[in-house]
Amino acid sequence: MNLYALFPTITSVLFLFMGLFVYLKNKKQLINQVYLLFCLSVFLWLFPFSLMYWSRNIITAYHYAKIGFIGVLTIPICMFYFVAVFLNKDKQYEKMLKILTVLTIPCAILNFFTPIFYSGIKICFWGYYPIAGKLYFIILLQFLVLFCYAILLLLKNVYNPNFSAIKQQQTKYILVAFCITSFGGVDYITKYPLELYPFGYILILLFIVIMAMSIIKYNLMDIKLAVTKTFIWVFVYLFILLSPIWIGYKTGQWLISCIMLFILSTSGQFVANYFQKKAEEYLLAEQEKYQQLLMQASTGMIEKDYDISKLSKLIVRIIKRSVKISFVSLYIFDEDKNLYVNVESRGREKKELKNFPKDVEFMNFMKKTKKPFFLSALPEQYKNKIMKINPEITLIIPSIFKDRVIGFLLLGDKENRTLYSNRDIEVFGVLSNQAALAIENCLFLERSQKQQKRLFEAEKLASIGGMADGMAHQIRNRLNSFGLAAELLSYDVQDFSEDHKSFIEQNSNVNEMVKSMNELILSINENVKKTNTVLTGILDFAKPKGSVTNKETFSMKEIIDPAIMLVQVKHHREKVPIVLDLPKDNDKIYGIKYQIQEVCFNCIDNAFEAIIEKEQHIQNPLLNDIDKAEPFVPEIKVSLKYFTDKNKCQITIKDNGIGIRPENKAKIFSAFFTTKPSSKSGSGIGSYVARRMIVEAHDGDISFESKYGEGTTFTITLPLSSKREKDILV
Repeated sequence: MNLYALFPTITSVLFLFMGLFVYLKNKKQLINQVYLLFCLSVFLWLFPFSLMYWSRNIITAYHYAKIGFIGVLTIPICMFYFVAVFLNKDKQYEKMLKILTVLTIPCAILNFFTPIFYSGIKICFWGYYPIAGKLYFIILLQFLVLFCYAILLLLKNVYNPNFSAIKQQQTKYILVAFCITSFGGVDYITKYPLELYPFGYILILLFIVIMAMSIIKYNLMDIKLAVTKTFIWVFVYLFILLSPIWIGYKTGQWLISCIMLFILSTSGQFVANYFQKKAEEYLLAEQEKYQQLLMQASTGMIEKDYDISKLSKLIVRIIKRSVKISFVSLYIFDEDKNLYVNVESRGREKKELKNFPKDVEFMNFMKKTKKPFFLSALPEQYKNKIMKINPEITLIIPSIFKDRVIGFLLLGDKENRTLYSNRDIEVFGVLSNQAALAIENCLFLERSQKQQKRLFEAEKLASIGGMADGMAHQIRNRLNSFGLAAELLSYDVQDFSEDHKSFIEQNSNVNEMVKSMNELILSINENVKKTNTVLTGILDFAKPKGSVTNKETFSMKEIIDPAIMLVQVKHHREKVPIVLDLPKDNDKIYGIKYQIQEVCFNCIDNAFEAIIEKEQHIQNPLLNDIDKAEPFVPEIKVSLKYFTDKNKCQITIKDNGIGIRPENKAKIFSAFFTTKPSSKSGSGIGSYVARRMIVEAHDGDISFESKYGEGTTFTITLPLSSKREKDILV
């Protein structure tokens, strides 16, 4: 058996499988496609040449050499094409590569019909091998030029500031691969009168493997560490192999030499591991410091009580400062908004980072992965979504608690452009687990505080309810007395005015007194009515009608149309400027019908009054404190939409009225607070009651956004019933 031919045969098949393996990892990536082309060109060279080594007929061997020449022609072109694509310079060299590819056709034809490239075949100790023809130096020159040009491009881009740390490390690996492969040029020299075994395929195999690692492996070892470990391993095993042979050669005691070889080979791996570990400790001393700091910080997170804001700042600040990362962003899931909110960010990225929508498939991917992973490892559909947040993201660290992704960290490159090591990934994994516990604790405390606040408000409400009837009876008795006295006084003044009309007209002082009396009577009546309105509001607030559990599914139109009609009646208007944006096919919502109608009426009524107030500000020069660059067209827009996960619906009531002043925003949902002027009726508990109805009776949420002078948007979020979910899905 010809062992010299066996190894090239096996290696050529390995080239083919390596190319297919990398290509199938990601068929759509151009770099994977070019890698396959390169492997095919190497296979096209080495496989016919290995058959030539096996051959026993010189003519057959010569034919195999001619076929293998096609691979020799295309290898330098594919090699350079790979480098150009990797460095994102394929468009720049596209024309040159096309010309070189076209020139291979006449060279291949001349090769088959003339001896100008291969003039014959010689017999060597490994088998038949071709002899270089007169123009073979052109092929050698092509290889040298393209090979050296590729190395030059790699050298220029090793520290390209536009490349990520991973890309820079990949560039270093490919550069090392090129340096190793340069010794493979021996295959070209062997075609001249020099009998040297063509071992270039072994070096090209290393080249192919390193390139494959650079394409599909994302947590590459630091190149300095990789080279150091390799040299230690090579030195130890060279010592193990050569020292027994040298001793046996010098002493002639080959038995002792064999025993020594056995002992050294047994202990060699332990010796190599020891020196490699020491080298790793020396080269990664700085990393070990911040890894210990992160481990200490991860333990301290769950030993102290933080609110979510302080905890977020602590996590981001510790990672940013200790690891020295270009930027860090923390996202935590907000159940009310149904998305991942950017709660804290630090780094060179100055613009406001976007929130991340809840993507079920991406969340499943993170739950399945569990550990930190590189952006490059993400499937394309997820990678594009993450890169919209920030294209400089390198590492993603999910925080998972009880099979729920409660948040995740986005990390950029290290400032010194070194790679994240495997130990870094392990430490970040521990940190993410501890952070998940700490975040969940904070969220639990926040929920508990909200629940306690609701219980406290419920107790206050119960107290008000207990006193409401007695208070109402006593206060209304006084109001009736005031109202009756005012009416009687009004009749007396009216009788006096009619009986002494001429006297009043002649005496200006008496006339002025009568007018004052009438104004006083009118003021008493108005205040009696206002007080009665406040009292009615308190009673409604303390004792809501109906049962909280009496929920049903109904159409949004069923509550909006009556609410609009009530606003028209209240304000004596034939038409209110309302635009409805409701789903045409199905606008069903689930809840206590009269309560949701009251809430919608309250919001629409407030919106219409805000529009009226804005019109007054525009018309009155003394009140004109808003921008009126464009003609004011009043509008109230009511819309209904459903979340993609079919668990909640959202009612939005938006107006372009006067808006809410910043100093009043925190008090909008407070009891007995109103922004309406004293000339208008208002108990100041409408919004408070609305919030109670939505939050307590429906387990929903009501919030608002407002800018003074531009308008206000109220958002009511309600859960959907299981029946509603089925209706939507159908």
